Amino acid sequence: MIAACGKAPLGPPTTQPNLLMITFDTLRADHLGGYGSAANLTPNFDALAANSVMYPDAYAPSSTTGPSHATIFSGLHPNEHGVLKNGVPLSDDVVTISEILKEQGYSTAAFVSSYAVKSHFRLDQGFDLYDEDFNFPRRRLGGYTIEAASEWIAEQPNDKPWCVWVHLMDPHKPYKQPKEFLDPYITPDLTGHELAKASYNGAVAYTDSVLPGLLNSIRAQESAAGTLMAITADHGELFGEKGYYGHGTNLYEDVVRVPLIFNHHSLSPQIIDSSVVGLVDFSPTVLELLDVAHEVDMSGLSLVSNIKNGEQATRAVFMQRRIFDEDSIAPILEEIGANVEGPQWSVVHNGYKIIVAPDIDETELYHLENDPTEQHDLSEVKAESENLRRMQKILGDILEGQTLRASIDDLSAEVLQNLEQLGYAK
Repeated sequence: MIAACGKAPLGPPTTQPNLLMITFDTLRADHLGGYGSAANLTPNFDALAANSVMYPDAYAPSSTTGPSHATIFSGLHPNEHGVLKNGVPLSDDVVTISEILKEQGYSTAAFVSSYAVKSHFRLDQGFDLYDEDFNFPRRRLGGYTIEAASEWIAEQPNDKPWCVWVHLMDPHKPYKQPKEFLDPYITPDLTGHELAKASYNGAVAYTDSVLPGLLNSIRAQESAAGTLMAITADHGELFGEKGYYGHGTNLYEDVVRVPLIFNHHSLSPQIIDSSVVGLVDFSPTVLELLDVAHEVDMSGLSLVSNIKNGEQATRAVFMQRRIFDEDSIAPILEEIGANVEGPQWSVVHNGYKIIVAPDIDETELYHLENDPTEQHDLSEVKAESENLRRMQKILGDILEGQTLRASIDDLSAEVLQNLEQLGYAK
């Protein structure tokens, strides 16, 4: 049957749920009403979150786009999938959730908004369609991305399940949103970092404003099996916390704590505040919620028993900073005072957080329950020495259990130029 007037052809409805994955680029959890913000920037997200399974304490695996997205879609830590910074292509032998679902008969499509996730970097694996038709150099406004995704969804027959990934770039610099969203937060006296912080609020409000177009397209196309929505962010942003701005150079809370919600008519809305989780668990959870069996090795674990049975997730959450090119280390140290030489790793477990940069012999320890903004480093406090050793051992065990993948880091001049235009150092 041929679609008419933009309506999808009808057939025997699939019994397999559709999947919508949304990743917000650079969205801090604390700017969402559902996560505690009183600024009313995100009424549409908040309404959806109120009817969803929500994790208040979810962590991105990295504070950089490429590594985080590779983890979200593979269930592997950055060391394991090999994407240790932007511009590094995901290896073809890393199996993604889109590949698994395509093999299971899903129609698959992605609609992305940033050069950092272009098909050149191989996050397109498993997608029948990978739409990267940008309306600005190196990026696309969320409204255009959602319009393209909504049109594709509307054309899908209801006798075959589909998987769609929508990536929204709006909270990432430079802020390109319409003036009516930026102007309410900007005053003539604002400059520099304060102007960026105000513009960020407008950008978050804009990206929330375009969500209904996507949600309405799902409701119009909805089948009895429904659509599972899995929504998160790749990382946050710093606006002077602990003296830092932007993202990528460290693993502090405001740059790695991200939203995570799951929505389907079979799931009871709830806030799961008893468990700290990582986005390495995203794909295993989605696949089990869809009841899709697979034999792909993943480091992440499904959260379904936590969601449906209240079984507490107690595993330590691991993060790692992106790797910087040797030529960029000294300028970053001179400009912002951050020594980004070598790796930096972090673990959150039982209320504590450790951050270790072995090449520069730096260790930080925080008790997040008492100190959520990481103001008091406990690594030199004698009374915390046992907790320090415990966290060091947990980190060591996690690293020892990872199978490292060789990472390609010889980036072309064109890739470097485009990434630098988005604000990324080498």
